[in-house]
Amino acid sequence: MKFNYSRVSFHSFVHEVRFIIIFYIIGDWASTWYALPYGEEFNPLPALILEHYGIFSLLVLKIILILGLFFIFPVIKLFPAKWIFTKHVIEFLGVMATINNIMVVWYGNSFIQAMGWV
Repeated sequence: MKFNYSRVSFHSFVHEVRFIIIFYIIGDWASTWYALPYGEEFNPLPALILEHYGIFSLLVLKIILILGLFFIFPVIKLFPAKWIFTKHVIEFLGVMATINNIMVVWYGNSFIQAMGWV
């Protein structure tokens, strides 16, 4: 099974993942960058990456995720329900991470801490 990647498919992909780019990549990364002086990263993997490589390495990892999605995009689009589910889960995680980081800045307490999960 061979898939062709073209400019049209790239634009289609960017349109499909626009909310992932806005919330999961830009929103989460920018709000993490802004919120770090007010708190700490509780997720162990990003905390380890931030400690050893800095905030921009987190952005690089998020871009790698988008590139990975681009390469599996033609395959996963063959299963529309799976694609929609995957896309919405990543969008939801981005929105929740952004809200969590903004709460740290504004209230000094994250959503996860307010719920008593940490």
